[in-house]
Amino acid sequence: MKNIPHTPKYSLRTLLFMALAMGTVLVTTGTLAQAKPAAPVAAPAAAPAAAKPGTPAAAPTAETAPLGAEGNKEAAAFAETGDINIFHSKDPALWILIALFFIALAVGVERLWVLLNSKSANADLVRLVTEKLSQNPATGEELAKEVSTPKYGVEGRIAAVTLKGWQHDEDTIQSYANAATVAERRYLSSRLPILSTLGNNAPFIGLLGTVLGIMKAFRDLAGAADAGPQVVMKGISEALVATAMGLGVAIPCVMLFNYFTSAIKRKMSNSEEVTNIIVALRRATRSGR
Repeated sequence: MKNIPHTPKYSLRTLLFMALAMGTVLVTTGTLAQAKPAAPVAAPAAAPAAAKPGTPAAAPTAETAPLGAEGNKEAAAFAETGDINIFHSKDPALWILIALFFIALAVGVERLWVLLNSKSANADLVRLVTEKLSQNPATGEELAKEVSTPKYGVEGRIAAVTLKGWQHDEDTIQSYANAATVAERRYLSSRLPILSTLGNNAPFIGLLGTVLGIMKAFRDLAGAADAGPQVVMKGISEALVATAMGLGVAIPCVMLFNYFTSAIKRKMSNSEEVTNIIVALRRATRSGR
């Protein structure tokens, strides 16, 4: 059983490199997409004409009135409009979620690559095993080498290990099959707990970031004198981005985890079908039928 052929596992260093590479590309792309050309420098305003004697002076407008109080300066800064760029955010929860997203993406791509390389022709495998063992029961060891080729994937590898116990009784053959199934399931399920953990906990990380962001927005509102609702609105909108990011990380993780789990169950079911046929044929051969 130690000679089961399979696709080499990716090391943790490889996964981290993949996540870092994809993160660098996406961050660079997002930064370039969000970059805006600098606004042209406005020409200096013309000096106002001297007022005629007896004419009352015009009141300063809101646009040109300087911000006297420090609180008004803070209000103007917080009420500044513009697009929210997550790559310029200072929220630590948001950056944690971005890092977790890249890790989940690397794990998903690696597991998808493993499953794509484990595709098998299960119908052909069942037909081959049935025909070979029915015609010549003594070909069990030779058949094990034939079904272990990449064409038959995971099911073929489990069948190959099962056939190594062909010369023994049915219980021994079933033990071979169970051991091979456990080994292959462990290999296919590797790193899936990462997706499950992120799918369950990423929304809570986003919610934590939102709560902290709202607390900061209200604290800034309290410290800004003569500030209106617009001061806190932008802070709350930026804080809600963390919740959206948490859901954006969790939903793909749950979808990938369910897809991989379903694919693994399907492969294990196909393998059980093949091993049951092998055990049944061995039982029939020993009984002389």
